[in-house]
Amino acid sequence: CNVYICTATYQNHAPGFRESLPYIMAYVELEEGMKMLTNLVECRPEEVKIGMPVEVVFADVTPTVTLANFRPAR
Repeated sequence: CNVYICTATYQNHAPGFRESLPYIMAYVELEEGMKMLTNLVECRPEEVKIGMPVEVVFADVTPTVTLANFRPAR
């Protein structure tokens, strides 16, 4: 998987988002060719590059909801 395009958000006053600032939203191109809108985690905005290899990491939001996020590939 690779970063297709991304943006960093430094201001958001909405509850649930302001605690995570800055955060990175990206379209990640999956190996199957589809693109997925997701969060990039475990990296700073200035470290992200288009084409950067990433890997999925799952975040349990509630006992019944799990989100697929991506981080730089190790």
